[in-house]
Amino acid sequence: LYLTMRSLLSSPLQTNVLQSRRPLSRPLALWRTTSRTTTWSLDTIAATRTGGLTTEGGTAITLNRTPDISPETAGEPSSKFLWNAHWYPVAIVDDLDPRRPHATHLLGIPLALWRDKEGAWHAVEDKCPHRLAPLSEGRIETDGTLQCAYHGWQFNGSGSCTHIPQLRSDPKAMQTACASRRSSVRAFPIQVVHGLLWVLPDSTQGAHEQLAKDPALPKTAIKELLGGPEAEGYVQTTQWYARDVPMRFDTLCENILDPSHVPFAHHKVQGNRNNEKGTTTKLQGKINVEGFVFELDSQSPRFGSSLSFFAAPNYVRYNSPFRSLNVFAVPTRPGWSRIYVTFLKDTRRSRSFPWLVGALYSFFEKRTWLEHIFLRHPVLDGDNYILHLQERALHEEHGGNWKQSFYMPSAADDSVSAIRRWFDKYGDTVPTCESGTLMPPPLTKREALNRHSQHTVHCRHCKQALRNVDLATGVATVVGILAAMWLVTRVMLGLPLLSPAAGVGLFAVALAGAVVAGLRSLRQQFFFIDYVHAERD
Repeated sequence: LYLTMRSLLSSPLQTNVLQSRRPLSRPLALWRTTSRTTTWSLDTIAATRTGGLTTEGGTAITLNRTPDISPETAGEPSSKFLWNAHWYPVAIVDDLDPRRPHATHLLGIPLALWRDKEGAWHAVEDKCPHRLAPLSEGRIETDGTLQCAYHGWQFNGSGSCTHIPQLRSDPKAMQTACASRRSSVRAFPIQVVHGLLWVLPDSTQGAHEQLAKDPALPKTAIKELLGGPEAEGYVQTTQWYARDVPMRFDTLCENILDPSHVPFAHHKVQGNRNNEKGTTTKLQGKINVEGFVFELDSQSPRFGSSLSFFAAPNYVRYNSPFRSLNVFAVPTRPGWSRIYVTFLKDTRRSRSFPWLVGALYSFFEKRTWLEHIFLRHPVLDGDNYILHLQERALHEEHGGNWKQSFYMPSAADDSVSAIRRWFDKYGDTVPTCESGTLMPPPLTKREALNRHSQHTVHCRHCKQALRNVDLATGVATVVGILAAMWLVTRVMLGLPLLSPAAGVGLFAVALAGAVVAGLRSLRQQFFFIDYVHAERD
């Protein structure tokens, strides 16, 4: 089982899709070595699954294929999606501090991510075989091994234990213990593609051998993600944005594939409720295990209609005349998911936006932290809490039966119905969404919209911006205090307060106060902003 990524072609615009197979449900830890990890640029995602997506007229939406190496899935495509045979993004590489391990989750699996001295990433189960301590709380040794922080056991890239400090006085016992399978931790294939760290949750020897045997595994590009001459005019205009969201994976997918909520849930952020003219989504062709294609018609002369698609199990792409929205949804743990977002621009087409609007967008897109807090966060803040409550009503009050619970008379909901039907027919047991899995306790609105824990602490750009804001606030505060002390000193010395010098001091105090107030307001953007729909006119 290995990476399944595919390219979709739709006329007149070529669109390519990432695709793969299925994850597993146990803890991992990640780091990187030259022998097992291949770093790929934005043009190297492979397609290995059989089958494909077609439009109603059989238009060019074709999957590139290579033979399936898994005996399990030889022959006809499985009627159920193989979750543990799919590569999943687990982190934005640029956000990871290479000096320490990092904790995250995938499909209910606690993960630890780290990089060795050679700059290579590795993936192992985040559970020390000694006493089950989390390896993500450990440290990276000078030899590139991961040391457990509890008792000092060390592990290499293949998951083998290389050192047990408590057996240093007995080399033979050390050798015997390290050779035991019980002292090893499961290791997983890992790659860097498109600036994201991907894990294949298959720890079998065959999965590792296949990656070592064919280091050029991802062969087919999502070319539009390249940003180079092969990109056919497309460039990636924004850095990856990632955020943990307090909802199940199926709820997140339903939301991403629901374009008609945008003018209302994201009023004056991504749309306008007054401009809704009867949005429709129309399924093109049939739903199959690979996903489906649908036509989105916003009834807007400016944007018209376009083909968009869902590539199982977690990639969604919306096309527009000027750029495309690319989204990966990842199930992390029960009641939680993670979303990865980036935009691609077609440089061959000129935008119809006014020059000033285009300039502002370009300014924000090139300053990642500004784009995150002012463009991306408000979008998720608009419906995160709504979805957090909605799914509890569906699963706790209606047993998860969407067909009986939802009333969807409009064609705008066809894509929502399609993703729900895909889960019913092909999803089988979705990791983290299994029947009987307990939902975590409901969160308060402040907890559900907590930007700091869901994004800021993981984002290199936002963490640095927050540090800069705190530093600037401290400097402005000191300047204001010094200016105020200088004015008090003048008063104590009997100097006139109406002199030009005193005026400069008063201005400095007022300016410092205004700067501090502005910076404190900006600082709040990294933590929590209450989103009140009733106040958005």
